[in-house]
Amino acid sequence: PRLFRSVTGGENNPKAITYIPNSLEKYGDSVLTSLYCATRLVIYTSPIVLPVALRRGWFTLEGGIIISKFLFGLCLVGLISLFSRSIGRYSNPSYSTFIEVLTAAKKDYNSITKDVLKRYDFHFSAWPVDFDVRDVERIRDRIELEKKSSSLFSLTDFLAKILTNTFGISLVYPGSMGLMGMLLEAPLTEGRSKLSLEFKGSRNKIRTRDDNYIDSMYINQSSKENGETLVICCEGNAGFYELGIMTTSLAAGYSTLGWNHPGFSGSTGSPFPSEERNAADAVMQFAIHRLGYQPADIIVMGWSIGGYTATWLAMNYPEIKGLILDATFDHLEPLATPRMPQFMSGIVSHAVNHYINLDVAGNLSKYPGPLTIVRRLRDEMITTSMLELDTNRGNHLLMKMFETRYPNLISTESKSSLYSVLSQPIQSIEVDLRSQEQCFQTYLQNNSDYPCLIGDTMTDDEKTLMLLYLARLYLKDVDTSHCTPLPVSLLTVPWDPRSVSWEYMDKPNSEDSNL
Repeated sequence: PRLFRSVTGGENNPKAITYIPNSLEKYGDSVLTSLYCATRLVIYTSPIVLPVALRRGWFTLEGGIIISKFLFGLCLVGLISLFSRSIGRYSNPSYSTFIEVLTAAKKDYNSITKDVLKRYDFHFSAWPVDFDVRDVERIRDRIELEKKSSSLFSLTDFLAKILTNTFGISLVYPGSMGLMGMLLEAPLTEGRSKLSLEFKGSRNKIRTRDDNYIDSMYINQSSKENGETLVICCEGNAGFYELGIMTTSLAAGYSTLGWNHPGFSGSTGSPFPSEERNAADAVMQFAIHRLGYQPADIIVMGWSIGGYTATWLAMNYPEIKGLILDATFDHLEPLATPRMPQFMSGIVSHAVNHYINLDVAGNLSKYPGPLTIVRRLRDEMITTSMLELDTNRGNHLLMKMFETRYPNLISTESKSSLYSVLSQPIQSIEVDLRSQEQCFQTYLQNNSDYPCLIGDTMTDDEKTLMLLYLARLYLKDVDTSHCTPLPVSLLTVPWDPRSVSWEYMDKPNSEDSNL
């Protein structure tokens, strides 16, 4: 395996040292990396390359002979480079020491050998497995949304499959592209070093039920005020735990568990919805069975497309302490279709609905617990019209949550009015809502139903005001763009109507006053 860094010094004064390969290893590695990049580039562009190759006669007998000779030459160069790299590594004393440590850990993997092994940062494929979800004796039955059926002999379905399995999934999850992983190799390595050295983080390899291996990082901050609560971080479509939203959770003093999507960095597989769900479930099982947390002590936070796995976890573990959705959307289709050429809209819509069906709102409708939705006022990614707040798909996510949790408050008039209100920052609206607070409090004191049936006798105007009151409790606006780190002050236990102190309207928080 490739070695990146090693740690020297004692526990109180650790120092990361970058591994320096010798000339043989450097030559072999550069050639193999170039071949890998070329191969991935051909795969990504195959829908364009294959028709061109067909027109130029590359698939004739003569063309096949030429291509075979070319591929044979590449294989020969690859074998020579592989041999050069291997000789270079085994002749390097630093690498030989690392191999001895790795071999000892694989032979008898325990806390002692892991403590020695974690002083090295190397290609994650060689890391021993820390947790296998299949070893858990009993895993709860999972809730899944109903799948959309498709025609077996549909041309649109055939083209949608090709689109999805060539470059489509990479467009939705660009972090899964090997080329991006290579470009970000240095900052990812630096990020892991920081988490390991400054925060005493523990890297873990988690095996899923579909045989993928998930790269994760756990940081225990139980000595801090919020440290008894674990935050599980679900990253965006180009996010990695090394550089992602873990920083906000750590700054807020929570114990934190970050993980990389299948196909991202050290994680294997591809980020198709089924593999995403299996990865998230394995991470949760790791937190429960290996780290010792109960779901009631866990907050799940999802940023951007990470809202899909975050809501899936909330749907299947409804007893969690809370769910935070930051800059996420209701469904992928309204965002994906406008970003592709018009002539492909039907194929893209079919591909998204059947093969990359990220129904965040559908998952959220199955979760009844504490919730915070963070909306970025200058979000350029989840708006269908650039920087126009009324087109932010978080508005639709909030509305669909209201339709599930407070169905009697929803009417054509109240929906239209609330959408109009959501076109501006929610806290900028100067309306006295104390009577709505009193009404809601009185209702909860006398009713414990779910969904909450308040509003059956209200007028449309009264329903709108009650929705506005609830929106100010569930929705937190922050005046930033999509990729700006979330302010630490917003990472608090989400609002729960059953445990609220009912002082919200009298004592607005700092975020409200700033906005």
